[in-house]
Amino acid sequence: MGWWARRIREASAYGPLDRAVRQWRGLGSVRATTGTAPNGDALVYRMNGTTLEIGRGANTFKGMMGLAGLCGLCAMLFVLLVITPTYFDAKPPYSGPVEKGIVFLADLLIALPLGIAFLNVFLTDFFGYTDALLRFDRVRRKVWMFVGTRSPIELDWNRLTPVSQGITPANSNINTFRSVLLVDLDAEGDVKFDGKYPRIASLGQTSLNEQQAISQYEYVRQFMEAGPAHLPSCATYLEHRTVFRDIVRFFGFLDLARNIDWRRPGETGGYGLVFASLFCMLLGWGILPFNLASYIAYRCNRIPKWPKDIDDYAKDGGAMRPPEGAASERLRIVLKEVPFILLWVGCTFAVYAYTASWFIK
Repeated sequence: MGWWARRIREASAYGPLDRAVRQWRGLGSVRATTGTAPNGDALVYRMNGTTLEIGRGANTFKGMMGLAGLCGLCAMLFVLLVITPTYFDAKPPYSGPVEKGIVFLADLLIALPLGIAFLNVFLTDFFGYTDALLRFDRVRRKVWMFVGTRSPIELDWNRLTPVSQGITPANSNINTFRSVLLVDLDAEGDVKFDGKYPRIASLGQTSLNEQQAISQYEYVRQFMEAGPAHLPSCATYLEHRTVFRDIVRFFGFLDLARNIDWRRPGETGGYGLVFASLFCMLLGWGILPFNLASYIAYRCNRIPKWPKDIDDYAKDGGAMRPPEGAASERLRIVLKEVPFILLWVGCTFAVYAYTASWFIK
């Protein structure tokens, strides 16, 4: 690594400045309890007596970023293939040699690089991997990070430092997103790197509730220190593939219809369901494309596969299965959700049909 790259890394990439911005708070040793009850809900993919496999929250906006990248790519192609040739075909005084040169440079320096960047976002999101997995081996005291086509990064559990990380968005000074990281630090307290990858393992998805993030870490910690027999049961587990209900889930509003008890609607979310219905009727046209993109992305993405030696290590504890007694987070449609699906999707397609009529006239 060159001198300039080292200086940039020391200044901003998980160096002292970066730690201050990200609000790191130490959680002690991986061997010491945090005092928080463990919670593995919507965290675990598979596990057995010696091995635990969890997600890192890399799939939070799966498909949505790819759809945005595809829209950006189409915009850049329109500029390069339609607007620019049309401008070049124009005759003076509308376009002269100087103006054409400026447009050519703008395409070369702006539109073309942006198009390549948008294409990369689209391909990575739609044809990458369903999640960036972490695998914990309590016998060998090892952690493996799945990082795509290259070999996994191996971490020593006993050398890791757990920290609670808070990130406050630039446009907000109230909401701070929390997550727990397992960090491999050097003697000076800076993050080690494996090539271009920082040796940091992020556990689960970010949360506005710090205790929820810490409870997920405590689930992993107790698995490594005490074994699966001492863990509480999980309500849900993760799956790599989506189901049809995910298309019409409308960012989770459909769950309100599933959970409502019509004998006690005021106590089980009846008013929230009324608001959700109005919201989805008015804005479902903007939500449905992102839900559909997420569904397609999960179907097109590859499921991560570990190298043979890491898979062989896991066989020491038996077959890898979802947590016992847990239900899949991918739910199937039930009858009382159907009226709301028909209402929301119907309003959405009514907006599409009305919009299309303006172009057909």
